Order: sequence, then C-alpha cells, then structure tokens
Amino acid sequence: MIPDPALELLGRALAVLEPRGARSASTLAGAFGGEVWIDFVADTGDDVTVSEAVARLVSGEYEVDGLGLLPRGQVLVHGGDLAYPVATVREMARRLVGPWNTALEPLEPEVSLPRVLLGVPGNHDWYDGLDGFSRLCQAPCAFEEPAALGDALHPHPDENPVLAWATAFASGAQVNKPGSMALAGYVPVQHASYFRLPLARGLELCGVDRQLRGIDARQRAYFRARGPGMSRVVILPDPARAWGEARPNGTATLAALGIDPATDPTLILAGDVHHYERSHEMKSVHVVAGGGGAFLQGARIPQRDSAYDRVVEFPGPRASWAMCKKLPFHLASGGAGWVITSLFALGDTLALVAYYRHGVVGAAATAGVMSVLVALATALLVGWRRHRTQLVVPFAVTFGLLVGALPVALGVATDVLGVDELASETFGPALAVAIAMALSTFASGFGFGAMLMVIARLGLNHAQPFAALGIGGFKHFVRMRVRETEGKPSCVEAFVIGVVDPVNGSAPVLVDAFAWDPVEGARGLR
Repeated sequence: MIPDPALELLGRALAVLEPRGARSASTLAGAFGGEVWIDFVADTGDDVTVSEAVARLVSGEYEVDGLGLLPRGQVLVHGGDLAYPVATVREMARRLVGPWNTALEPLEPEVSLPRVLLGVPGNHDWYDGLDGFSRLCQAPCAFEEPAALGDALHPHPDENPVLAWATAFASGAQVNKPGSMALAGYVPVQHASYFRLPLARGLELCGVDRQLRGIDARQRAYFRARGPGMSRVVILPDPARAWGEARPNGTATLAALGIDPATDPTLILAGDVHHYERSHEMKSVHVVAGGGGAFLQGARIPQRDSAYDRVVEFPGPRASWAMCKKLPFHLASGGAGWVITSLFALGDTLALVAYYRHGVVGAAATAGVMSVLVALATALLVGWRRHRTQLVVPFAVTFGLLVGALPVALGVATDVLGVDELASETFGPALAVAIAMALSTFASGFGFGAMLMVIARLGLNHAQPFAALGIGGFKHFVRMRVRETEGKPSCVEAFVIGVVDPVNGSAPVLVDAFAWDPVEGARGLR
C-alpha cells in the first residue's frame, strides 16, 4: 500500500462529492463553504437485525431542540472491526454489506448523489489480513475496471470458504470472492489502510492503522509530514482510554505519532470497546464510540480507583450493573450457550464417578486438578498482568477451590440424603450420578456467572462479563459538524445519536453533544 498525499486524497474526495455541491478548496470544510458533516461509526456487522437497525440510525436526520437539524454526513468514517468474529468477505457480506444495503438502497436519490467512505482497520479486520477491509474501503487503482455496482452491493461469496479453498486447491481452481463490495451511496477514496485529510483551516483528519502490533516506520514518517501548527482529529483502532484506565495499545499509538494529549490539543475517536465514553485530558478529548452493532460492553461499574473522570457514558454504571446482576442465572440456564457449562459438566462427572467408586479421597484428586485448571483460566480471563496481582490471584484461587469442591460436596449430599440408595432400587446407581451431575452443572454455571458478575463489580474486567451477556442494545454513532470561520480556530461539534433497543425499535436519543477546538478545548452544547 502507498498512502495518499493529503491534498491528493482531498481532491479525490471532492470529485466524488461534486454532485453534492463541493467545489475546489484546500480543505474539506472549505469545499462546502466552511461547514461539512462527518459521521463516525465503528464495530459493525454482528447480529444482522441490529446491523440493519444501525444502518437506519446512521442514515437518518435528526431535529434536536436547541441544536437544530443534524443532517446526514457527506463523509462516513469507519473506525474498524467491520464484521465479527472475523471480517472475512463472507462475514462482511452477511453481517454488514447485506443488512446495511437493505436500509440504504431505498434511499433514493441518496444513492445517485454519492458520499465518501473512509476507514481504518481494527483487529478483527487484520485477522483476515485486510482482505475484506480492502474490498470495501480501498479505492480501485487507476488501471482497474470498476466492478459492476449490483455485484458490489449484493456480493455472493462461497458459503463455506474453508471447504471451497480446499476444493479449489485440489482442482487448481479459484475460490469465488467478489472483486469488491460496496455500501449503497458511498464511494471509497483511499488507497492505503491509513490516511490524512485536510479537514478545516489548521485542522487535519488522521486515520491510523496499528496493524495488530504498532505503527511502522512508513506510517510514522507519513503522519509527521503535516504542516506546522496543524491540530488533529485522530481516528484510532484502539482507544487510549477506556473504562477509567489507560489502554496500552492506544497510548503507544499516540506516542508513536508524537502526540501527547496533555500538551497537544487533539480530538481522539476510537472504537474497539463497544460502548460510548467521553473524557477530557487538558484540552484534548477522548471519545470511545464502538456502538455500531457488536455486542454491548457496558461502563465501568466501580467509581473508585479510576485513572480519570468520565464526562458522559452510554450506558452508565447503574444500568451496566443492573445488566451484570443477571449473569448467574443467565449462564446457569444456558443463555450464553453450553460450551462453558459442558466443560464444567465433564469435570463434575469425572469427580462424581471417582467419589462413588473411591470415596472422598478418590474424588479429591480429580477435584484438585479441576481447581488448578479453573484457577489458571480465571486468572487469565480476568487479566492478571493488567491488574493488581495481589487481588486477582487470591480471587482466582478461591473460585478454583469452590468449583473443585462442588461435585465432591454434591456427592456427599447424595449420600447423606440417600439419593444413591433410592436411585439404585429403581434405575441403578447411574441415576445418582446423573442427578448430581445435573445439579453440579447448573451450580457451576451459576458460579461462573457469579464470578463474572463479581469481577465486573470490582472493576477487574469489563469485557468478558458483557461478552457472556451478549446484549444487542445501546447502539450509537457520532455525527460531527466541522466549521472553519475567518479569524477563529476551526471547531468540531459532535452529536452522539443512540438507541437503547434497536431490535424492538425504540426511539433514537441524543446521548451527548459537545464542541471542541484546539484553543479552548471541549465544552458541552446542552
């Protein structure tokens, strides 16, 4: 990939936007007479119904009391993680392109008046080597013939890509993949996975690609080429702040770009974390907005030990805690699937069989192995390297011991209650094992859910508890108005539009509204 010079990328964007009234100018805002609208969305393409609802949310226009009309952006910037679990061509076609175009294609004449699409890849895009990302977000080279629009809007990749690849390899054929994919009404203009775009006077839009590790030398040189005195709106694939903690990947990315938010006023936008959060660092603003369709990750629940104050969150700590309290019964009843509980069931069965054959001593060995494995897995899940070891390790050991002791305790209980004798008279001793196994599986699922609830309540881990819940609500995107005015610093006004329950059609709400400029920093608009 060879990145586009900033002015060359601007020229290509203005050529696309000319039917919308863009004229030749040195900045994007200047091309529209001093004001341009930009939409930002990230972490799309999971549940199909939610994905379509987000597309309708992003394509809407909103009248807000005291703020006026918030029109749809002339530019859509995608903050990465186009589809889950891996942004392959097939998953993007199923989970992003198809649902979005269901919502976008009927919007005539919007399709005939194109908008610009820009994007940066996230880790889920890199898991596929940017193959899917490039087919959607990368402009064709000058020597390439553009794909037929209908094929790009409705791609039909092979249903089983692994089997298709094996068959093709054996026969010397090719796997069927669309040459490109498209969102109706949007035209990609970038040639690389990162970009610079003159946004307004003294303000540049920078899209960064971390490439799963860090910023390479070519990218560092590319972003250092900005003009003197130029402030930046930076799109990161990983936030530098989230859940009240500094995030190492995002922090390292800013450092590689030579940006210190405490001294360099910067508006930093990122997805990756699936909730909304705004915080301030001197005159810089950190915005996490990964609400484009992936499962919800709620807010930090405990307010203590936070590295910084959150100005706005969606959802907030109280709503997040109310959801986390459902975890024990959610996992025990199979709401998160049966993989974890099946693993517990296997261990419980082995321990119970050992108990009935060899007594407590025989079961203790199996239970001990279970305790060690569960304790190690718990420490890794919580993230002992990222948190206080003196808190995580005792917590993991305690949970491991409880899980290991559970089948032994149930075995003893069946003896005391005479369940094994009763079962032997009718169906044999196997029934006692089956009953105890069912109880221990339910109890293990309940205990695992309780463990996830506790680590969320203690602030040890915020991602895994909500991953188990799999909630599809609290979706959102950011709509920005960029202004340049003679004699004043260029300003960005940001409006966060969200919906609590996209599946059941709850009404959109204004989650946040603020203005930012590099001289005064951030201020609320409501």
